[in-house]
Formats: sequence, structure tokens, C-alpha cells
Amino acid sequence: MRIKRILVAAAAMLCLVVTTHAQALPPLPVDTAVHMGKLPNGLTYYVRHNNYPENRVNFYIAQRVGSIQEEESQRGLAHFLEHMAFNGSDNFKGNGIIDYTRSLGVEFGKDLNAYTSVDRTVYNINDVPSNRQSALDSCLLILRDWSCGLTLDGKEIDKERGVIHEEWRLRSSAQQRMLERNLQTLYPGSKYGKRMPIGLMSVVDGFKYKELRDYYHKWYHPSNQAIIVVGDVNVPYTINKIKEMFSNIPNPANAAPVVDEPVPDNAQPIVVVDKDKEQRYPIVSLYFKHDVVPDSAKTNAAYLLDQWAKSIISDMLNNRLREKAQDPDCPFLQAFAYDGQYIFSKTKDAFTLIGVSKPGKENETLKAIYEEASRAVQHGFTATEFQRSTSEYTSRLEEKYNNRNKIENDDLASDMTENYLQNEPMLSIDEEYQFVKQLTPYFPVEMINQFMPELISKTDSNVVVDVACVEKPGAVYPTASQLLATLNEVRAEKLDAYVDNVKNEPLIATLPKKGKIVKEADGKKFDTKVLTLSNGVKVVLKHTDFKPDEVTMLAEARGGASVVGEADYRNADFTGAAVGSSGLGNFSFEELQKALAGKQVGVSYSMSTSYDRLSGTSTVKDLETMFQLTYLKFTNINKDEKNWNSTLSTYKTYLENKNNVPEAVFADSVSYIWANRSLRDKPLELADLQKINYDRMLALAKEHMSNAANYTFFFVGNFDTDSIKPLIEQYIASLPSTGKATSNYRNVTSHPTGDVRVEFTRKMETPKANARAYWYASNIPYSMESNAYADALGQLLSIVYLQKIREDASAAYSAGAGGYAQMVGDKVFTQVVGYCPMKPEKKDLALKIMNDEAKAIQTSVNAEDLAKTQKNMIKDFETQAKENSNWLNWLSAWFGRGIDQVTGYADMVNAMTPAKVEAFAKKLMGEGNHVQIVMLPADTTEK
Repeated sequence: MRIKRILVAAAAMLCLVVTTHAQALPPLPVDTAVHMGKLPNGLTYYVRHNNYPENRVNFYIAQRVGSIQEEESQRGLAHFLEHMAFNGSDNFKGNGIIDYTRSLGVEFGKDLNAYTSVDRTVYNINDVPSNRQSALDSCLLILRDWSCGLTLDGKEIDKERGVIHEEWRLRSSAQQRMLERNLQTLYPGSKYGKRMPIGLMSVVDGFKYKELRDYYHKWYHPSNQAIIVVGDVNVPYTINKIKEMFSNIPNPANAAPVVDEPVPDNAQPIVVVDKDKEQRYPIVSLYFKHDVVPDSAKTNAAYLLDQWAKSIISDMLNNRLREKAQDPDCPFLQAFAYDGQYIFSKTKDAFTLIGVSKPGKENETLKAIYEEASRAVQHGFTATEFQRSTSEYTSRLEEKYNNRNKIENDDLASDMTENYLQNEPMLSIDEEYQFVKQLTPYFPVEMINQFMPELISKTDSNVVVDVACVEKPGAVYPTASQLLATLNEVRAEKLDAYVDNVKNEPLIATLPKKGKIVKEADGKKFDTKVLTLSNGVKVVLKHTDFKPDEVTMLAEARGGASVVGEADYRNADFTGAAVGSSGLGNFSFEELQKALAGKQVGVSYSMSTSYDRLSGTSTVKDLETMFQLTYLKFTNINKDEKNWNSTLSTYKTYLENKNNVPEAVFADSVSYIWANRSLRDKPLELADLQKINYDRMLALAKEHMSNAANYTFFFVGNFDTDSIKPLIEQYIASLPSTGKATSNYRNVTSHPTGDVRVEFTRKMETPKANARAYWYASNIPYSMESNAYADALGQLLSIVYLQKIREDASAAYSAGAGGYAQMVGDKVFTQVVGYCPMKPEKKDLALKIMNDEAKAIQTSVNAEDLAKTQKNMIKDFETQAKENSNWLNWLSAWFGRGIDQVTGYADMVNAMTPAKVEAFAKKLMGEGNHVQIVMLPADTTEK
């Protein structure tokens, strides 16, 4: 392929520049912090010390096996086997793995989980506290059991069949149904066309125990497995322990090799057109298939150049597509491009264009997205586009480099997983950053423009068109012949070159007159400084080093949507979106995106029920830009009718088809009923778009930001206090203000009282039932303690629901609960919320369990479950206390309401007893407020 010659030449040029002696491309370095090796039996291991989050360890076992290894009679066994890994093993009987890891504060589904795809199965035990070596050893023992010691008990297998059914039901969506119907057309002559990981329910129902056990022993063995351990570990000890535990595991005699499944080329275009009644909006996908880079060719600089170039090309094309979507005549709402796997195949990639079409504009969308790609082929990208994209790429990488000691365990483990499964490079962030910095100056846009024609086919070969339509009465759908004619029409076009309109001027042409810091005081709590500004604004500063290159901001004022009149209820719903779709200062929305390229910064405005908020995040070097964006949000929102109309079209299409989607109807119903059918909270409908006005929304935002003294600003992160003060005086103390706070919220929120039960039916393509249940009290004062006890109640109910509804009754794939205390205005609602998407025929059983257990927990909290919950709560709190975003919320609660959500948290949780939790449950549920909403498929009868 010509692109390979371009890459090799470019890589050689780069190496020549950097090393001055490049006779051959050097191999890529491997992150020296990763200790990797292979045992004599073929098992690979990766061990890396990392301390972010602090005192935590993640464990993984990656298997080179997925649904592609299945025979026709085995479809679904790979995924079924993954489920069985949590249902008994040599050293952890029954639910022992779930029970044991819970005792460490590791929650099933969140920290303990797995996934199966076409070519892999990966298990994980995450966020394990590192304080006990014996616990870490036990996690390795779990990995060993997953490797070779699953019990695969017949009774457990039979119980899990129903759980798999409910997972299939839960995941059955319009997109999923259409993909399953057309997969063989999209993958002609390949097993990929018949290997959706969920499998066939006929196989799930009917396979014999021995078939699953044989599949397990055939494919799960050391030569197909890698152990990955990342976190606060003793590396030499961990490696020795892996050798001790895993070296004696044998491979089967004459082990079946893992053989890649090819995806044949197609000489003529593949065209798929399908429709579904529950599809939200039409989606047009255009694929240009091409060969993957062989694993053996991923070890030198040419491969990194390949990935970098495709990323830059995709970014530049995505920017053009975003800009085009603002055109009123554009047939698509949004579109994007990327290069990667062809759907989900390991052995075939594709350059992919996807457009979310306006209704009935599918053929025109195909034409528009293909034209933009063809325009780039015919004329290339401009130097200014290239400069912005490379600047943005380098800036994101620089942020990661600056935070290199704060890369999370899961991100590092992902690199190791891909290295094992696909031989992806495993550079350190230092090496990757230096490579890109050295690359960019010696890789001109002219060379990038040589790549683009290699990605977009000029012939019918390896072209695939997939159109997913919304099935509606009277709708007209494109035909295959029309779509093929469109492809030929675009190929014959001579397109105009793209013109890159760039505004080269500062965000703020004339800086505002500075205000002053008139008072500075110790915050007396949480190591904060409180500044009072000359315009009456209060600023709270908390310096942290959680991430070296992150500063976060929150500015909030009381009021929000609670203070708007009935005529503006719908306008208030969209005000945040209207501001986000507008420009700032002299910049339109699109001009602003271009001006911010290469800066890792953002500020957004939102209007909640009780508050107006501006939220921001920035790197250290872009801190002034964050201040400038904040100043402009307050003072100079630039109306951008063109971009707002584009946003409005997206809302229109979504709302037009929303009621076709059962999940959307259920979510709306839950919200509306829970809000006591308040007119303010009535679900949005298409007709509501006639009630909103762009000018009025911008006026509302201006009104709510007209007096900066209403706002308290919080800055948390790694800023220099002396350096940030001048920025505060320049951009915050200069904001318009009356000098004193004048806003407040109104108490407009209420919930149904007493026992309220609502049940309704919907027509569905796949019969589903769903339930939401609320238990709440309004007479419990808000405090750290009330919030924590509600949280504990939710977690305790989740443990019981998972066991009794999912495992024992096979009535649901997921069932759980959550609890929290919430303040809306001055009202407090302390609540526990149960959820259960369930098998329709078992809805009475599932609901009975939900309600019976909510009653039982008032008198019988399980002490062992409580101890596990306490560990999980404290572990999560310790992690949250090292994140800037959480401190913004905690500081807001303290300075805004005088509520301390931090001090003594661990002591308070440790002091929980079954009796105390039972007493709290009685108080919460004793008020008698219970709201239950159930959605059932139409014409479903109980069995």
C-alpha cells in the first residue's frame, strides 16, 4: 500500500533528524516501569507500580478468546462462561468471589466485573486497598481460579440461563436488532457475521453442561492468558507470587491454536438499508475497508506515525463536518469520521464516516459526508487546519505528560491489555510525548495530504453503506440503487476547495478595568482562603496537588429555574443549551472553537432548579483563558442564530421520535411522577419547541448573570496563589455587580406523599418491563450523616436485590438501589431508590422482593453486609477526597449552606451498627412516602 511507503519514508526522515543516523527504523521503546515476562507454560504477565489512586491495586486476566472461537452450536458460550466466573470456583464456592471482594470494599459491577467481545474476554478486580498483602494475594488467587479453576456447577449454570436472557432483553435496542439482522450481509463469507457475543438464546437455553466445560478447558489455558497487576504493589514480590501460583497450570495436550478470522474483501459495494420503530434518528454509515496493520509491524516508528496521521486527519475532517452541520440546508444533524475496526473485526479496519441524518434525508446525508471526505482528497487540508489539529493533539498529550504521575491504574492496564492482545506499542508517556514533539515540526501538511487519498476508495472495492432508518407510517426509505447512484455522483464531482475562515484576534480585545481584592481571610476549614472583591463577589481558593496540571472552577448563585415565571418554564429548560450554542465576544461559536484549538480549557453555564452555575476546567498554562471565557459568559454572549438553529434541529429530531423508545418514555414518566406532576417538570415534547425563544433564553441568562455579587467562585487545583490573584482582580472583580447578593431560590419542588403506585403499558419491539421505587422522608435534616446512612441503605438493598432478584429468581440482569439526601431549595428529601429492569412474566415476584426487602431492612440489617458496605464507602470517600471536582461540591456545601460533608466521615461510617441503620431506615420509611412506577409491554400476561 502506498501509504506504507509514505510512512516509512516519513519515519526514516524523523529518525534521521532526531538521531542523525537512521539506516533502519529503530524498534519502539517499551515503558521501563512495566515489568513483563512469560512463564514456561506460556502465561504472560505485566506488573507495574503506580500510586494513583493512592493505595489501590487493579488486577486483570486477559484471554485471547471471544465469540469468534465458537462453533455454530456454541454461539453464546464465551459470554456465558464469563458470567459463570462469578458463580463458583475451586477456592471461592458459590458467590464466594463476590462476597470476598465485597469484604475488601470492592463492589460487584463497579469494581469487580468482566466483558466478552468477539476476540477477547477480560476480567477485572479494581480499586483493591493495598494495606493487606494477604488480600492482594487472594485477588491473585481469584485470577488463578478464573484461569483454570471454575466449578461450572450444573445448578448454577441453569440459574444463569435466565440472567443471560434478561441481559439480552435489556440490551435489545433498535440499533442492536438491526445489526443482528444484517451482520451476515455486512460480513459476507466470514464467521464475524454470526458471532455477536450475546449469542443465540436457543443455545443459551439448550446447551449441555459438558459443552460449556469442554469449551472452558479448550480455550482457557496459560498460552492464551495474561495476568496484569497495576497499582501500589511490591513489584518483585508480585512477580514471584504470579510465578508461584500460575507456573504449574498445564496447557491442554494439542491445544487448539487461536486463529484470526479473515474478513474477505468485497469487489462491489455492500449496501444495507433497514428500519426499526424504536430508532431515535436515522444514521448513515459509510465504510472504506482496508487491511489492518499486522501485529509484527507495530513495533517501530512507522506505526506510531500511522496512528498519529489518521488521528489528525479524523480531527480535521470532524471539524469540517461540525462546521457544515451549522448550514441550514445541511441534511445531517451531526457527523464524524474515524479510522479503526470495521464494526468489530480484529482483522479488518475501515475509514468510517457516520452521519446522524435529518428525517427523510438519508441519501442526502450520504452525499454530504462523502463529499466532505472527497473534498479533502481533491484539495487536501489547509495549513491552518493542520496547525490547529496538531496543536490540539500535542496539547492534550502535554496535559497527560504533566499529569504523568497521576495516570489511573485502569488507563495503564488498558495499554498492557492491548499490548498483549494486539501487540500495540507500550511507550511511557514521557517517550510518547517526546516522540510527538519531535515529529510535528518535520511532518508538513503536504505529507498528511498524501495520506487522505489512501483512506477513501476511488472504486467500488471494499465500500460499505449501512443506513438505519426510523420506521414510521408514510415514511420513504432510500433504496440500494439510489445510494449506489449517490456514490457514483460524488466520485464524478469536482468540488470547491474548503476555505478556512479564521479570526486572528484576542478573545478580549480591550481588557476590562481591574477590580481589587479588598479582603483576604483564612477559610478556617479545609485549608482554604476566602477573598472578598471590590464588586462584592466572594472567591474561595483551595490549592491542591492531586493533579499537577489541573485547575477547576465552580461559580454558583441561588435562583436557577425556580425564580422564572410559568411563561419561561420551557425557556429555562433550554437556557444552558442556548448559551452553549452561542459565541462569545466577537467570536461566533465556530470561530471560538477554532480560537481555542490547542488549549485544554472550557467553561459552561447551566441552570438547575435552584442554582445558576458556571463550571470550568483548565490546565495551568491555560488558566487565563478560563478566566477570559468566564468573563465573556457574564458580559458578552454572542448570539449565533446559525448554530442555535443547528442545535434546535437536533432537539427536534430527538423529540419527534422520543415516544417511540420505551426507555425514553419510562424515564420521562418516572421524572414526571416523582416530581408530583409539576408543570415545571413536565416531559419535553415536540410542541414545546414552539414555546421557546432564543432571544428570550439569552436574555434569561443575562438576567441571571447580571449581578456577579450573587455568585460565589470556587477554585480548586494546582494554581499558584500569587499568580491567580491578579487574574481574579482582572476578570472576576471587574464583573458587573450591584455590590451585594440579591438573588435567592424559591421552594418549588415536591414529591407525591403516601403510597403512590403507577403502572402503564407500551408497545415494544422487544417485551421489557421496568420498575423504579422511591422511599423518602422530608423530615430528616440534611447532614453528612443522613446522606451517608441513606447511601448505606441503598448499598445494603443492592446486595439483597442482586442475590434474590437476579441470582435466585433469574428475574433480572441488573437490580439495585441507591440512597442519598438531597436539598432542593430549602427542602430536604432523604431517599432510597430501587431500580429493576425485569422479565415481564416475573414482574410480580421482582416487585414483591423489592418491597419486602425494603420493609425487612428496617428490622434486620445483616451485620456482614454492613461491614462490607462500610469498607466500600470509606474506600470510595478516600478516593474522592483526592479529586478536585469533589472538593468543589464539598466547598459549595460548606460555604453555601454550612454543611460539612468531609470532617469525621470515616469515623462516622465506622460507627454504624445494624441497630443504627435499622433505626434510620424506620425513620426514612416510616413517613410512609412510597412511589412505585412500573412499565410493562402491552398485551403481556403473567405466567
